[in-house]
Amino acid sequence: MKRHFFAITLALSLLPTQSFAVTESPTPSPTVSNSPTVSSSPSPTATNSATATKKATTTKKPTSTKKAAPSPSAKWPPKGFKVMDDIYWRTPSVETMMNVAAGDSSLERAIKACKEFSCGRIQVASIIGCVYWEIESKVIEPNPDIPGSFLTMGMLRTLVKTSAAKEVATVVLRSGVAYSPTVAVVPTTVVCHQDQTSERVPSNSYIGR
Repeated sequence: MKRHFFAITLALSLLPTQSFAVTESPTPSPTVSNSPTVSSSPSPTATNSATATKKATTTKKPTSTKKAAPSPSAKWPPKGFKVMDDIYWRTPSVETMMNVAAGDSSLERAIKACKEFSCGRIQVASIIGCVYWEIESKVIEPNPDIPGSFLTMGMLRTLVKTSAAKEVATVVLRSGVAYSPTVAVVPTTVVCHQDQTSERVPSNSYIGR
């Protein structure tokens, strides 16, 4: 079967080359509010009386309940993303990564690995959705002999799980290189696959030079 995909090649000059390190990865613990306490008022006691008195009747006013407003739909196209051939991408801030990870345990684990390994990061989305994503990256470090240039230490291939149409996938690009503030993982190619694969997804495959 012919494999259909959409691919884009990213220019290195368009993406930041800083490494992604996490010195601490706080996970906000959910706060549980106490349930309201219900207090019962004492029942009235009956007293004997020579004359009968009419009980006062109270009419309860009907209470109106407001319908909850529907959640706003996600904005499209996503703000701050670049686009080419129906594929959207951007390099998110560390703060954005941590906010997304607060509701995603697998992403939280991936971020913790960046204490040990040099990592990159990227967010991707597609108009039609993807069966899986394939992201190729270069692992680079400054060239001591030529200021402003970089040496390629190796190549990283990252496979990412299914994403629905217009769903933003947040990806940690974990290399096989020990963490260093001078090492950067820079995405170079993003592919949105439309067919199934027999490879393990998600996965990171690093080949050093």
